[in-house]
Amino acid sequence: MAHLIHSVLPRPPRKIVYIKTADSVKKCIDIMAENNIGALVVLDDHDKFIGIVSERDILLSCLHKGIDINTAKASDVVFTKVTILSPHDLVEKAMQVMTDTKRRHVLICEKNEFIAILSIGDLLFHLLEDKAREVEHLENYIYR
Repeated sequence: MAHLIHSVLPRPPRKIVYIKTADSVKKCIDIMAENNIGALVVLDDHDKFIGIVSERDILLSCLHKGIDINTAKASDVVFTKVTILSPHDLVEKAMQVMTDTKRRHVLICEKNEFIAILSIGDLLFHLLEDKAREVEHLENYIYR
């Protein structure tokens, strides 16, 4: 059975956390840690969407390349080719996008407004719940 993205979004909805391009990578890390999240939406000084910065972006850009997290800016590590999906797209589309792009987060947009950052963890949670329901259904079928 095909599921739509809106059915797998966290309930209650998680707040999307934004950061500016001029903010330091250290600030990105602090905000992610404070909010227990893995990605931030990056905006420019005019609140125009630029991209996403994730934990992985920081690791690859700073630690791997030796960039100082205190002086590097969000603009130095932001990923700009972000996939944006609709809550009415299929969950399988989100999975395929994450697999193809090797990204763990996609933005969900409705009526020109970001409503969620869908993570690979959200999708795994959905898959596990779906499989548990399927197993329960089969067990009930077998034992009746």
